[in-house]
Amino acid sequence: MENERKKQMRIGILGGTFNPIHNAHVQMARISRDEAALDLVLLMVAADPPHKQVDGAVPASERYRLVQIALAAEERILPSDLEIRRGGKSYTLLTLQELKAVYPGAEFSIVVGSDMLADLPNWYHPEEVLSLADVLCVPRIGRNENDFETANKLEKRYGARVSMLSAKADMISSTEIRRRLLEGLPTEGMLPEAVEQAVYEGGEYFPEDVRALQGQCRAALSESRYRHVCGTMRAAADLAVRWRQDAKKARTAALLHDCAKCLDPLEQELLSGDESGIASVHHAFAGAVLAKMEYGVADETILRAIRLHTTGDAGMTDFDALVYTADLVEPTRAFSGVENYRSRITADAGAFMAFALGEETRRLERKGRFVHPATARAFAFYREKTQG
Repeated sequence: MENERKKQMRIGILGGTFNPIHNAHVQMARISRDEAALDLVLLMVAADPPHKQVDGAVPASERYRLVQIALAAEERILPSDLEIRRGGKSYTLLTLQELKAVYPGAEFSIVVGSDMLADLPNWYHPEEVLSLADVLCVPRIGRNENDFETANKLEKRYGARVSMLSAKADMISSTEIRRRLLEGLPTEGMLPEAVEQAVYEGGEYFPEDVRALQGQCRAALSESRYRHVCGTMRAAADLAVRWRQDAKKARTAALLHDCAKCLDPLEQELLSGDESGIASVHHAFAGAVLAKMEYGVADETILRAIRLHTTGDAGMTDFDALVYTADLVEPTRAFSGVENYRSRITADAGAFMAFALGEETRRLERKGRFVHPATARAFAFYREKTQG
């Protein structure tokens, strides 16, 4: 019965380095599955692509892990590490031959975008590849590659069976994503949500100095706290663009803002030098000290933002506000009211801070808790700034 089912299957293969997998890859898989009525689409992660190097030397195991995360909730779309396990050059012909043995009698389709359709003649033994599988081409939004003309040429030259699908996938570039991650710029909307968080937590696409700081931070924090820190880095990237701040400095400040959070409370208090008796703020003051002593940060802009990320203070800069805000609204936060905070963020950092500090002051007062003097000063500062 199982062999009979395999014989009747129609299987699509979407191959690539997936460095990293992005939303357009997932869209292509869904479009081909639905329009061509495929029983299964395999996202085939290349170990060693024949025509190009894997930029950044990101390990195949990491790229495959991200594909697994992206497809966790998808139906009839699965990751495949067949080429990784086989090793050597990731030739599609060898992959098809292996799959033919696993699924005898199944029909195979190669899923490509417009750019890859034109490149098919450069593949390893394209005539054999196209004799074993037909081709499903998913056009890309905003890109005109003369797909029908290319398909006709392939049909005449190789007898290829090419189907042009009607739905289009977004025009997203893995190269651009890698560039943005290196520069500390946002990638929101380009990657599946869970993949973006995993990319930030893994750090494979960040510069070496950032990855070194991440390693230190990961070792010093609990798993949940490290996840929050990486979410704060994501929010900081977006805010750096929105509020015209230095994206690389914002990334470092966001990464280290809670570096003292998991220290013993007494050690936090001693490092903080704070005499307010409010234990919940000590980690911020202590974090600025620790970032300088243990993490080698000498930039006072970054250290000040770390120090003020919980209390704020009078005279805050937009960079200080950025780290305060990123910590508050980062995407893994799920407290009641967080969406209201997120919706209040505009191009005016001061307006948001006046709102956020007012909310925090009222929250503490409702609970009968002491408002830190620095928070009171910050609220007065922004209230005067926005009303004046």
